[in-house]
Amino acid sequence: MLDRLRAWPAFTVLIGWTLFLWASRTRNVVSNDALSAWGTAWRLGVVVVFVALAVGALRRSARNRVLPVLIWWTIGYWLVRGGGIVLDANHDASFKVVHSVLMVISIGAAMWVWRTRSR
Repeated sequence: MLDRLRAWPAFTVLIGWTLFLWASRTRNVVSNDALSAWGTAWRLGVVVVFVALAVGALRRSARNRVLPVLIWWTIGYWLVRGGGIVLDANHDASFKVVHSVLMVISIGAAMWVWRTRSR
C-alpha cells in the first residue's frame, strides 16, 4: 500500500502532463494551415497514441499493462523525435529550446514513474 502511495504523485504528474501537452499539440496541429493532409494525419496519430495510453493508464484494471507502455513510448518518442528536432538545421534555436524542455519534462516524468513503480 505504501508503495502505491509513493508512486501516486509521479503517476499524476505523468498523466496530467501527457494530457496537457498533447491536447495543446492537437490545437497547434489543427490550426497549422501549412501542413499537408499527411502531415496533419501523422501528427494527430501521435496525439491519439499518447492520449489513449494516458487514458488507458487511468483505468485501474489496465494500469499494470498500459502504464509501462506509456512510459517507454514517451521515452522512445522523445529520444527519436526530440533528438531529430535538435539536430535539424531547419529549426531555429527557440524552437529547439522549447522542444528540448518538453522532452526533458516528458522523459523526466516517465523516469520518475518508472523509478517509483520499480521499488
